[in-house]
Amino acid sequence: MNLAANEQKFLEFYDQSITKIYRYVYFRVGSEQIAQDISAEAFLKTWQYLKEGKNIGNLSAMVYQICRNMIADNFRNISKLPISLETTSKLDLSESEEEIIGGAETGLELDKVRECLRELKDEYQELIIWHYIDDFSVPEICEIWGKSEGSVRTSLSRAIRALKAVLEGKRPNNQ
Repeated sequence: MNLAANEQKFLEFYDQSITKIYRYVYFRVGSEQIAQDISAEAFLKTWQYLKEGKNIGNLSAMVYQICRNMIADNFRNISKLPISLETTSKLDLSESEEEIIGGAETGLELDKVRECLRELKDEYQELIIWHYIDDFSVPEICEIWGKSEGSVRTSLSRAIRALKAVLEGKRPNNQ
């Protein structure tokens, strides 16, 4: 495939994916500026890889993996930034987020759920964001994460139990 065809496919992928990628990074880092920087850099790195003529099996999985690595690098360089309650109210709710919040038995506000999510270990945060907020299927998460379906399902179950414990004011056992 020529570079022009790759460019068109990449631009379509970008348009379809940027909101989910940004939201994932934002939930992880808690800063609009850092989330914008990481999201943009991840797409740039992916495009550079394509320009070199290399084949990418799953663009989405590659961009998320680049984001995961950049987030880890960011946290190595600075301490975790808490998500401010003022900043979180600026984000639009997706239907998935509304379902999670609406279905929460505790009736907590979105800000409280986000705070609780930040108390979980990184792996659990990623799983909950990908599956319940970005609506990724278990097989899609397997591709991003590079793990088996059984492993993803087990981890997702543990992540939900841990989030429920935090929402109920308890410390999760799996921390």
